[in-house]
Amino acid sequence: MNKYIVLGILAAVLISGCTGTNVTSLANEGVIINLFDATPDNVLEGDSVIFDMEVENVGGTTANNVEVALYGVQDQWRGSNDDVLDDIQSKFLGSLRPPIEARSIPGDFRLSQWQLITPDLPQGIDTTLPVTARVTYDYNTSGFIQITAVSEQEYQQMQIRGDVPNVPTVVNSNGPLKLDAPTIASSQFIILNTQGDEEIYTHPFRFVLTNVGAGFPVTEEIGGNFIGAGGRLKGTLEVLGPGVSFYDCLGVQSTGSQDVTVIDFDEADILPRVRTNNQANIACTIQFDLDEWGDRPEDTVMFVFNIFYTYFTDNQVSVRVTGR
Repeated sequence: MNKYIVLGILAAVLISGCTGTNVTSLANEGVIINLFDATPDNVLEGDSVIFDMEVENVGGTTANNVEVALYGVQDQWRGSNDDVLDDIQSKFLGSLRPPIEARSIPGDFRLSQWQLITPDLPQGIDTTLPVTARVTYDYNTSGFIQITAVSEQEYQQMQIRGDVPNVPTVVNSNGPLKLDAPTIASSQFIILNTQGDEEIYTHPFRFVLTNVGAGFPVTEEIGGNFIGAGGRLKGTLEVLGPGVSFYDCLGVQSTGSQDVTVIDFDEADILPRVRTNNQANIACTIQFDLDEWGDRPEDTVMFVFNIFYTYFTDNQVSVRVTGR
């Protein structure tokens, strides 16, 4: 074989090996801890231990204000100057972009490292010390729910023809919070009573935001008089469709002079918070202006959500320390 052909093949192999990238993209996570370990993990009192931590954005949106920290070391472990640490050991990493699978581009990842000296232990003591690594970041979940609305007359004709309206569509971006609507799934579609004299038709919905990730949302509360257990969600919920608006949603109501189509969570009377069963429930009733709906047989209603929150996840290692 011609030596130039051989060299070309070798070059192609080397290039493919250098550019080949494993892209990790997870539907139910944002920033994950790829690695957290302690080296060595079996030491004598006074020895140094290196903690390595790698985090990666594997979700669908950019993570902002990413911060990593070690817990279980303050007022116990010592720094390089042999002084006892007087605060949490944290590092600010900035923003991490999400992966782009279509281009084989992985999400941003960062490696952090701490070198610490074990706590003072008297001779004869042998114990295991847990150290927790936590990554905290600001994240965003967006998407939409689309459902078919039909007039009463059109629905009756569909029954005669043996047709059924399209089933609801639910789309979420990758991330640790997911929006669903179980009442939509059970009813499948909206039938508008367009045969009567009413100008407005109302229909109730229950939306559920579920924490499906490995951590928990810890968004700061508004003001000082609210509970501080975390779980608060920020963002908006919007309804789109012909003559459609919110009749009542999270305490926000449409009035005769103004139809509400966008709910800002920060301005709502009821703040969505992730609570029991890792869920946040949002109860809404929408309304249709039947004059604006007119004589159309069928159309679609879309709920567009854009949720913002601070989220954390953590991992733990143990270091065995023997006094001497």
